[in-house]
Amino acid sequence: MTTQPEHQAPATPRPATLHELRTAFSRYGLPGDRDLFEQALAAALDASPIGDLAAVTEVIATYRHRLTLRTGERAMASLAAPIGGQQRTPATEAFARLRVTGGNW
Repeated sequence: MTTQPEHQAPATPRPATLHELRTAFSRYGLPGDRDLFEQALAAALDASPIGDLAAVTEVIATYRHRLTLRTGERAMASLAAPIGGQQRTPATEAFARLRVTGGNW
């Protein structure tokens, strides 16, 4: 018998370019994350003196770090973990209601 590979999604790669970061926010970010990033990036770019893009680099690094924290292995494991030691699904909720009401909705 052969060992079957685990069917887990690979960890989200860390974005290396601005395009990859924008794509990752569109795919994995919370609603509004990409817009907030674009606004912060534009503000930093507009306020930066020509030839000194340190503020832009800081905005990119900050938002990239936020995305990494949200899509890291520990974050994904915590999202998948049961709450209070019990796995809650729509089916378990329905069966719990049936037990409480004695089968009457």
